[in-house]
Amino acid sequence: MFKLTVFFLMCLFFSESNAFLVTTYKTDKLNYQVPTRVIVAGAGDNLGTLFQQVARSKALKYNQLNSTEQIVLITAKEPDGDNKALLKSWGFTTQSDSWHTFNGDTLLDEVVKFKQIASIDIFSHSSAQHGIHLDGRAHRLTLNTKNLDRLKGHFMKDAYAFLHGCNAGFMLAPFLSQVWEIPVAGAMTSTNFQRLHNDGNYYLTEEGFFPNTDWAQSNDKTFDTSMACNAGLCKRLKPDNNPYTGFWGEYTEGGLPFFKFFCSKNSTEVCTRIMAKSLLSYIGTTNLKPTSNLTEYRNAVVDFLCPVSAKKDLRKECEANLENALVTGDYTYNPFTKTQVQCDFQKCEAEIKCKNVILSTIAKPGTCELINTFEGKATTIVREYKAYMEAYKYLAN
Repeated sequence: MFKLTVFFLMCLFFSESNAFLVTTYKTDKLNYQVPTRVIVAGAGDNLGTLFQQVARSKALKYNQLNSTEQIVLITAKEPDGDNKALLKSWGFTTQSDSWHTFNGDTLLDEVVKFKQIASIDIFSHSSAQHGIHLDGRAHRLTLNTKNLDRLKGHFMKDAYAFLHGCNAGFMLAPFLSQVWEIPVAGAMTSTNFQRLHNDGNYYLTEEGFFPNTDWAQSNDKTFDTSMACNAGLCKRLKPDNNPYTGFWGEYTEGGLPFFKFFCSKNSTEVCTRIMAKSLLSYIGTTNLKPTSNLTEYRNAVVDFLCPVSAKKDLRKECEANLENALVTGDYTYNPFTKTQVQCDFQKCEAEIKCKNVILSTIAKPGTCELINTFEGKATTIVREYKAYMEAYKYLAN
C-alpha cells in the first residue's frame, strides 16, 4: 500500500510538461518598457482551454478600459489542437514559444522582464497546500519558489495581483502581498466557472445551480459593445458559496464567497483605492467605468461580493443585508452556506492542516482540513463591503 501511495504521488507531482507561450493582445509588438497588464493561464488539464477563455475576457476588458496599455498573456501550451492558431483567432500574437518547463521560476523569468507592471492576473488550478499549478501539480508557483521578491520594484502605482484559482487566499495571496508589497486577491474556497444567463446573472452550469437553460447568446453586460458568447466571453471564475470539498480534503469550518484582498505592506487608503480600481476590469453584470455613478458602482460591488442562487434572489437579499448592517452596526451578516472566516487586510484567522504521507513531508490527499481559529461571529463580508463603498471616491482618481 505504501509503495502504491508513493507511486501515485510521483505521478501526481512529476507529470509531463507541455511548455508555454508568451503572447501579446491586439498588437504584434512586445515592449518590456511600457505599462503592461500580465495575464497568466495555467494548464487546463481536464478543463481544456477554459482558463485561456476567461483570460481572453480579461484581456478584452483591460483593452477596452485603456487601449494604450500593453496586454501580455503567458499561458501553458494546451496539447490538443493548434493552440497558437486558436489564440491568434482571439487576437493574441505569439512572441515566444518556449519548451522550458512552465513553473514558478520560468514564469518569474518572463514577468521580471517587464519594467512597468500594472497588474497580474493568474487563472489556474491551485491549492492552499501547493500554490498555483502552472503545468500540472508538478510545476507550480509556491511560497517556496526562489527569488519571488525579484518582481518587487517592477510594479506601477496602484498595481495589484489577482489569483483566480481555488483556495489561493489562504496562504499564497497574503504571502505574495508581503513579498511584492502590493495588494493581492485570492479565494478562500474553491472557484468555479459561471456562465451568463438571459436573466442577466452569471450561474454555475451544474444541474440545480441555474434557473433554466435559457443561457445568453451574447454578452451586453460586461463589455463596451455586445459580444457573442463564444470562447469565454460569457464565462467567469468566481468563488463557490460553500466550503471547499475536493481532492485535498474538506474545509467545512469556513470560507468566503468572494475573492479576498490582502494588503500586507499597504496602508488602508492605498489598499481600498486599488480594490475599487480593480473592479473596473471585473467580468461582471455591470460595465464599470471610472465615470460610473454610485449606483452602478454599488451594483458591481454586490456582484463581486455576493453569491447568487437559482432558487431565490440571494443577491438582492445579500445587498439589502449589507446595506442594513452599515445602518445598524451589526456586521455579522453572512450569506455563505457555512461559517465565514474572519479576515482583515493582513490575514485570516484560519489555517489548513493536513496529515503527511508516511515518511515524508508531502500532504496526504484527502486529509486536509480547515481549522477556524476565530471565536465569535465573523464580520468579514460586511467590512469588505464597507471598504469598497468608502473607496468609490477613488474610482476616477
